[in-house]
Amino acid sequence: MAVQEWAVIGVEETTDGTGRIPLWVIVYEVPEEVSADRRQRYIVPHDLLEIRAAEYGLSSVDDVLDVIVHEPMLGAAQAAGDLPMLIPGAVDAGTAHAQVTEQIAACRKKHGRVAMPDVRQRTARAETPAHPLQKIRDSTRIDPIRTASIRLEIDRHRLAQEQPSH
Repeated sequence: MAVQEWAVIGVEETTDGTGRIPLWVIVYEVPEEVSADRRQRYIVPHDLLEIRAAEYGLSSVDDVLDVIVHEPMLGAAQAAGDLPMLIPGAVDAGTAHAQVTEQIAACRKKHGRVAMPDVRQRTARAETPAHPLQKIRDSTRIDPIRTASIRLEIDRHRLAQEQPSH
């Protein structure tokens, strides 16, 4: 299988059916063999960014977005048995970070890459549009206290599972 290239072409903002859970919809342009209309949408609850930060020991929005934009492609490779399933709650944050970094690198090499438009290009006539993920960057803050609290709960649960039962 050839290495695929997906491109993030936009971000939509919506809510769940109740209107209470804010969601991002990351829109990709994908090869025709992935989707006949060459579009793939990935729904991301707003709070997932801090959860991923806690799971993988990440502190910047850009690092979290790198993981999130690769998740659909990673999921397909994992489902096909080409990559092992990531279970960040089963290991410490440092190990989880190393695992996801390794999987994204393997995915880029063997399965596919997620491209972003080069927003640095400017012409005399017009500027290129803003980066498609800028909307998420502008409205997201990774709160270190909240992510530490989430990670503490993940670790507490993991350590409780490791304790021998009496």
